[in-house]
Amino acid sequence: MRTITFNTLIISLVLLFYSCGNSRSPEKVISKENKSFEKKGPGKIVFDKEIHNFGTLKDGEIVSFSFVFRNAGESSFKIIKAEKSCGCIDFKFNSSAIQPGETSSIELIFDTAGEWGNQIKGMTFETSEGERKELQISAYIENKRFNNLLKTEK
Repeated sequence: MRTITFNTLIISLVLLFYSCGNSRSPEKVISKENKSFEKKGPGKIVFDKEIHNFGTLKDGEIVSFSFVFRNAGESSFKIIKAEKSCGCIDFKFNSSAIQPGETSSIELIFDTAGEWGNQIKGMTFETSEGERKELQISAYIENKRFNNLLKTEK
């Protein structure tokens, strides 16, 4: 039977402890290189612009504007809730998931019938990532019936 010296025992223990504390163990290297297990960041909606001015319109015109956006995040998202500020506007949007880097749009449709003067209308929506955004349209509406009511005889 062989006798282990004290020095050999100390060296063996130091090597054992050193190898257990090595931060480059194979398990850790694999997890760093395997990106499929990394958590992705949320989807993020980014608009080219969030307000549009139609200028001067006549009572009864129906106009629309498409607000273009892109997903600047790392995960897909959907628009899950939308509310309009009045019955004179409507909207259309893609209800499917918007992938990272993909672009889409939200169209706001404004019916000026019965409106007059300076108008600001909008919609608020929420994404599946919890983001809330507001889009606005504005215009000056010329309404002959209303203008005739404002005229006074001299």
